[in-house]
Amino acid sequence: MPLRDALEDLRTFRSFRFDAPRQLATEAAANAIRPSTESVETRPPPDLDEIADRVRRALGTGVQPTSSDLLRAPWCIWDGKRPLAEEPALLDGYLRLVESLSRKSHFRRLAAAYAVRFPENSKALRPVAECLARLAPKFTGAWSAAHDSLRVFDAVEAPVRIASAAIVRRLSPSELLSDEGIGNLAAEAGLAEAAFAEGLRQIGAVEMEPGHRLDAVRSWCGQRKGGASFEKHRGLIADALVLPHAGKMPEKPVRDRMLSFLLGKFGDPRTREARWSPMNCTGVVKRWLIEQSLRQFLDVVDEIALERHWKYRRAFWTAVYNRNLISDACVIFDKVGEARARRMFDGGTPFSTWIRGGSKPIERGHSCLLLRIGNGLVAEWSHKGRCNIWHDALDPSAPELHAENYMSSDVMVPDSDRRWTRRAYNHVPPDGYSWQSKVADEIFALTNTRIMQSEYTVR
Repeated sequence: MPLRDALEDLRTFRSFRFDAPRQLATEAAANAIRPSTESVETRPPPDLDEIADRVRRALGTGVQPTSSDLLRAPWCIWDGKRPLAEEPALLDGYLRLVESLSRKSHFRRLAAAYAVRFPENSKALRPVAECLARLAPKFTGAWSAAHDSLRVFDAVEAPVRIASAAIVRRLSPSELLSDEGIGNLAAEAGLAEAAFAEGLRQIGAVEMEPGHRLDAVRSWCGQRKGGASFEKHRGLIADALVLPHAGKMPEKPVRDRMLSFLLGKFGDPRTREARWSPMNCTGVVKRWLIEQSLRQFLDVVDEIALERHWKYRRAFWTAVYNRNLISDACVIFDKVGEARARRMFDGGTPFSTWIRGGSKPIERGHSCLLLRIGNGLVAEWSHKGRCNIWHDALDPSAPELHAENYMSSDVMVPDSDRRWTRRAYNHVPPDGYSWQSKVADEIFALTNTRIMQSEYTVR
């Protein structure tokens, strides 16, 4: 199956069921000639530094290290207090010795250390890979067969080949290598991890529908066991999912599912900035979340508001959003609004809730939309509530966005004083354009951008 078709088909992985023979004749024949499984030694010996010192002294004096030290020396290349990789001449001498001896046991141990560590940023990776590539044809076995089929000893090509083959065969990289006869190589092993990252790049590069890409990313990530590597590659995961669609926003239902997946794995980028620092797509995700918060507020309140009133507010705030003037947003719901939001949006969609207290009683269905616009903040209440505007987010009376709970007075402006500018406007008349022009003036003061009436005229 071509790679592109396999990527597209990941969304239907395991969705079909059919009766098949327990083992095909061709598979049985292949298994009969398949090399026996190589069990990979995955941990360095405890006396690593002593081994490295003995190997260093022996090679420095022109003496061959002992057989025991040569078997364990591959772990000294990248591990220990003084890795051999930091001494190019010493490493070159060791690799030339391994190649000249041409012993399968040395080859297998070196191949295992290479696959487990596979440090892509190490200058030593390439000479080790080249040494193994020259030795591979001299031996039979799983490592040599894997190099024939997947170029595992080509430091550049190996992750690409493994990722492509794993996607086509619907396996994780470590499962693919196990199928090739290289057993017990963990998903966190360097070579498998490099292939996992490469698979994400391939998923991000292939053209496909947003929903299919979400299924592909979920399937690829779902095949990994262990959270450490998943966490390490969170930037690639998010970017593979989002960046291909940065120019054209996906349809709302798919976009909501994408946001639910990302926020479920990595948290909200508006409140967990450190976790989102590796992502290049953070700005795109934040803009999607702003649109989602605005849509939450408008759609939920839409169910209970008078249509002839609410359509004017929807038109106005949509015009502000379309001008890209909103840099952050969140919504506050009561229990009625919360229930509606959970019914209308994915369960992972974030919002805040009211708590008892404050100067204004919360009516049934009362909601509030908090917006960061320019240097200021806006609290737009539903029902007959006012539009509250703080001209400076540093104003001590201004609310913080994305708190878990709010009292009513938290999102209502107090009287202005000499230091801080604050405004509040009633939506009067509710089905006209008087209040909009006043709020548009405030937004102009905050952003130096004028929202024209033609942009929010109800048609």
